[in-house]
Amino acid sequence: MAKRTTDFAQQNTERAMEMTVYGMDWIRELTERNLDQTKAAVESLLTITRKAVDDADRQASVIRERSLSLAHETFANAFEFVHQALHVREPQQLVQLQSEFVSRQAQALGDQAKELGQAMVQGTNDLARTTLREATETARKHSEAA
Repeated sequence: MAKRTTDFAQQNTERAMEMTVYGMDWIRELTERNLDQTKAAVESLLTITRKAVDDADRQASVIRERSLSLAHETFANAFEFVHQALHVREPQQLVQLQSEFVSRQAQALGDQAKELGQAMVQGTNDLARTTLREATETARKHSEAA
């Protein structure tokens, strides 16, 4: 009987060890899969972020170029006004010249504001499309992998 009890205890111990090893293997595999999925999700997020930042950089570049163009036009108008003002002979000519100058400056500012607004809307739309496209692609890849 002592032999049977010892055999029974040993068998139970072996079964318990097998189950423990099986459970640990299962948890390890599950953890590895979750880790791989998390890594893929973070990499996708970084890719989406990188593309979004690139789009924002392009938009900032467009705005910077248009702003510099406005500055150039504004200064050109100002220098032209001063140059013409130096040759004015009568006060009425100066009033007329100043009126034309203000009109040109207002037109340039209005045109530039319109262009900048359109560029910002276009840039925001591009950024949204890129982000949505990348997020959709990432979701599709994850669903295929699952």
